[in-house]
Amino acid sequence: MKVNFVCTGNTCRSPMAAAIFKRRMLDIGRVDFICDSSGLAAAEGHPASANAIQVCEEIGLDLSQHLSHRLRGKDMVKTNLFVVMEPIHQQILVEAGIAPGQVYVLGGGIADPFGKDIDAFRACRDEIEAAMPALEHFVRNEAAEAFKNI
Repeated sequence: MKVNFVCTGNTCRSPMAAAIFKRRMLDIGRVDFICDSSGLAAAEGHPASANAIQVCEEIGLDLSQHLSHRLRGKDMVKTNLFVVMEPIHQQILVEAGIAPGQVYVLGGGIADPFGKDIDAFRACRDEIEAAMPALEHFVRNEAAEAFKNI
């Protein structure tokens, strides 16, 4: 299953969420997930925010090679599940033709730490981590039926 984590600029929330989810899946032996991240308004090729890199390093994740990527049509057709950071991201994807059942709002919404201090990034990272069990439940249960042939 291909999961694409989506935020606005793809330098903070979505790369952190993708890295956290990927590690959680690997920790439980799930190697059948492909995790990407994208931004709805991302400029191509920018590194992850220095604060995002630092707070991920604190938990053993490396975002130093991340480069921002704008979500494109080809990404949309190759993705099984979009995990978005805000309800507005969900609305945009559904209006673009993605089935509502393919879009999951992480934690009901994750505040954007862009331009804020390191503590805001830590709080964002922790909020993302706290939302992972519910995402995993969704993937195992609700999404599992929709994607059982994938």
